Amino acid sequence: MDLSASKNSTSEDSEFLLHRAVFSNNIRELSALIRSKDVSERDKHGNTPLHLAVMLGRKECVQLLLAHGAPVKVKNNKGWSPLAEAVSYGDRQTISSLVRKLKSQAREQMEERRPNLVNALNQIKDFYMELKWDFQSWVPLVSRILPSDICKIYKKGSSIRLDTTLVDFNDMRWERGDISFLFNGEGKPSDSLVVLDNRSQLFQKVRYEVSKFYFHPLSYLFLGKVTTLGH
Repeated sequence: MDLSASKNSTSEDSEFLLHRAVFSNNIRELSALIRSKDVSERDKHGNTPLHLAVMLGRKECVQLLLAHGAPVKVKNNKGWSPLAEAVSYGDRQTISSLVRKLKSQAREQMEERRPNLVNALNQIKDFYMELKWDFQSWVPLVSRILPSDICKIYKKGSSIRLDTTLVDFNDMRWERGDISFLFNGEGKPSDSLVVLDNRSQLFQKVRYEVSKFYFHPLSYLFLGKVTTLGH
């Protein structure tokens, strides 16, 4: 008997068990394995069990994997995430489920990183600085008419304030205003980031989410999305 061959066969049989359960659409087996196996395990193509479930249209498997924390943002060897795969297949129900989970995981990750951010800010000396930036174009003379701005940044303790006058810029049109971003490191996560419209005397509370679309050119600094509006 070839013991080495036997060991290799046993090893192969124990690999990618979650992937195999998804491939065979065996919900019972997936439920039994999911508590003891790594839901983020990747096969040789870089696919997680969630990747495979999305690509094969295994909706029950998708929901089960999401319920047990399967990562939505992770990409395979070709650079595709489970969400990107779902979009390519056009499955709205799966897309909606993945987006909700992605937002939840993003909040959890931000909350985990928050203490390190606050500690880092506390260790930096308080300061004030001005940051000038402008748009450039290769077309002659166009750069002269494009907007520019001077951002004023104030840092005290674990709090930061950023003032800007460029509110929006799109399709060669821009809007001026008087906007302040306030980050309070000592506040609750749900109340730590606020956007002030100083002219209108309005404020917007912001929650942390991952998004490719931002309501302001500088809001990427905080990865925020507007959730409430008030005086």
